[in-house]
Amino acid sequence: MKKLTDYRKLFYCIATLLFAIHPVFSQMPEITWEKSFEIRASHYFSDVLEMPGGNFILLGAIEKPGDRSYDIWLLECNSQGDTLKSKVINFPGNDIPMRIIANGENGLLIVLMNSSENTGLMARLVAFDSAFTELWAFVTKQQSALLRTDVTMDQSGQIWWLNTFAGEGEKPVVSLWKLDSQGNKTAEFNIETDTASEGYAIRTLRDGTLGITCQVQPANGKATVQVIRIDTDGNELWKTNLPQTEKILTPQCLCCSPDNAMLVGGWAGLCYNPDVPAEEQIWDYDYLLTKLDVTGKVLWTQNYNREGSEKGTAIAVLPDGNIMAAGKCETSFTGTIGPWLLMVDKNGKMVKDTVFKFRFVHDQAARIVCTSDGGLLMIGPGYVETGQRLTGWVKKLSPVL
Repeated sequence: MKKLTDYRKLFYCIATLLFAIHPVFSQMPEITWEKSFEIRASHYFSDVLEMPGGNFILLGAIEKPGDRSYDIWLLECNSQGDTLKSKVINFPGNDIPMRIIANGENGLLIVLMNSSENTGLMARLVAFDSAFTELWAFVTKQQSALLRTDVTMDQSGQIWWLNTFAGEGEKPVVSLWKLDSQGNKTAEFNIETDTASEGYAIRTLRDGTLGITCQVQPANGKATVQVIRIDTDGNELWKTNLPQTEKILTPQCLCCSPDNAMLVGGWAGLCYNPDVPAEEQIWDYDYLLTKLDVTGKVLWTQNYNREGSEKGTAIAVLPDGNIMAAGKCETSFTGTIGPWLLMVDKNGKMVKDTVFKFRFVHDQAARIVCTSDGGLLMIGPGYVETGQRLTGWVKKLSPVL
């Protein structure tokens, strides 16, 4: 009997050890369904929102008839990808959709960039009801200094709108507007720095505070990423700059983890011939991902690299704190290019990755979100600076095992 008991103890010890060293993820999530639209007009998707009933609202753009500019496109589909309703919203000029968030139980808020010969580049915030009927709109009336705008809503229902405007001496300045539920501006804050600063993303965090990511250009050295945490009165709680490197660091996406830390994705770029004209420069990019704790301390920073040039565009944090990071492989020595999906553990170690078949050059994942069924939804390609035809796509992924 004693020998049998010893064998059992040994078995439990081995099982415990194997469980401890078992990879965080066992396999990449499978595609449960995917969808693209066989329409002649060029089109793309920039963001997606899951509604309380499980349907998805896609925010995209579709090319205007006989024109190279785009209109906003809102599309609702069910959990299986079947289209329920669709609407094209026309504003004068060229529209570039950026973000969609919920406004109450059934309402929507979107932000977009609009460009025209008469007004230049301006940001627009628009509220819609569940039928995609416009309720109100707000235009900055000041030209943007960056092709970027973002929006979030705090826990009290106040809207926070992030933009970048040209300040004194044309120096870019990050501007933050606070609005009520009807689109009336109630406060305005400028995030002041001694040098140029550009705002990229804003999110409401788990404790009700707000996180903001910027790119800042110090007086000396390469541009880097700045992460800021503020309260809902606009007071700065802390500000952290990532250490400068030989590469230019650019943020793209921001997400909050279950421990109320912030995760910032983007890219680290290195130019091999900076002295030649911009159109002749050769660049290499790595996927940049960093995590900061609730006090602003940088816990880790990673650059993920395959065999060419890669960029990070979107992140989703799983309930256990592990990460699904999405982006693109832009160039590759082996020809492996296309939307890129990475499994990353909570300590920043890349466990697995996959590159999806590209539909056109510069194809990329624009957004990835966790869904109520435990899976993920990934869309693309978002806005891409290219003269070629774009085709929007949606991939529903199974839960991560």
